[in-house]
Amino acid sequence: MGDEQWPDKICDVQTPCLLVNIKKVRQNAQTMIDRCQSLGVQLRPHMKTHKCLEIGEIATGYTKRCIVVSTLKEAELFADGGFDDIVYGQLFTEDKMSRLGRLASTLSSFHVFVDSDSGIQLLEDNKLPDRRWSVLVKVDTGSSRAGVMWDGNRGLELARRLSSSTACSFHGIYCHEGQSYSSKDADDIDKFSNQAAERILQLAKRLKEAGIECKSVGVGSTPTASRPSEAMKHLTELHPGNYLFYDAQQYLMGSCGFDDVAALIATRVIGQYPHRNQLLIDAGWTAVSLDGQNGIPDGKYCLIVDHPNLRLVKMTQEVGFLEPVKGEMDYANFPIGKLLFLMPYHSCATACMHDRYYICEGDNIIDVYKPCRGW
Repeated sequence: MGDEQWPDKICDVQTPCLLVNIKKVRQNAQTMIDRCQSLGVQLRPHMKTHKCLEIGEIATGYTKRCIVVSTLKEAELFADGGFDDIVYGQLFTEDKMSRLGRLASTLSSFHVFVDSDSGIQLLEDNKLPDRRWSVLVKVDTGSSRAGVMWDGNRGLELARRLSSSTACSFHGIYCHEGQSYSSKDADDIDKFSNQAAERILQLAKRLKEAGIECKSVGVGSTPTASRPSEAMKHLTELHPGNYLFYDAQQYLMGSCGFDDVAALIATRVIGQYPHRNQLLIDAGWTAVSLDGQNGIPDGKYCLIVDHPNLRLVKMTQEVGFLEPVKGEMDYANFPIGKLLFLMPYHSCATACMHDRYYICEGDNIIDVYKPCRGW
């Protein structure tokens, strides 16, 4: 990227850093594109995991259309990078309206979320000069985060208000089934996949019966999109994001295979402490993130590639503490400077800790991608 310099080989990187296997990213992206085509639904990949233009192009099959973002910084990055048909996947307040207005006026297709009358009122108080706001109603199908309840009347009421508004246009309904992240195995994923699709489709049916046109009916999480149910064939779109990198959490619950995980943290041993049976590494929570504490058996924060008997048990800002799951540490196998690779529990959180990704093919580093940061 530009004049950026990087080492030729992984073994020469300065640690800690994030390594991204671009071949695996491409494979993960194409698998999801093919899966959605087979289902007959539109893929709208989420950009929040990687937040960079290059991987966004791969995720969209190089069309640079039909994406969802989690921050305005992301929306602006991708809009400036030639992407279009963007969903801003976050509820908004008055302080965001000027930036939202610029995006809506610049792009040919830009959509926002609401789950309340106050959200609609903000849009009506900030009318666009030459078009209506395109609005999705956020739906809660069991995640207990944002959204109107799938089986209540608020979705109908908001859709009806949007349909009659002179400032807004009702585009459809959208849910993120975050409850799928509590899955313990593939059977759990299958249950949540079917549940989310059936629940939002019930709301879509009620909208149709009420005479309200609903162009878009979408659900999306990486677990359920990786194992879609038959009911998902009746949706219009899926919007997963983590699948481009995957991570230890997805591997352990059955969303992907171990070899599908595309992002690893490179770190080095910086200290040996036989009196407490530990090693220190130069990756603390600023490189790994604290997401995933107690999420992996044996008290691990992550998986240590090729060393299943090691676990990361504690982190300070810049230091990680490793110890064996069983037995005594083999210090001869872990000299000072030894390079280790950590598979993050949640790659979205880990990627956010890094201002650049080293792009790898085999043992070679071929590029550096710089994600956007901030909000």
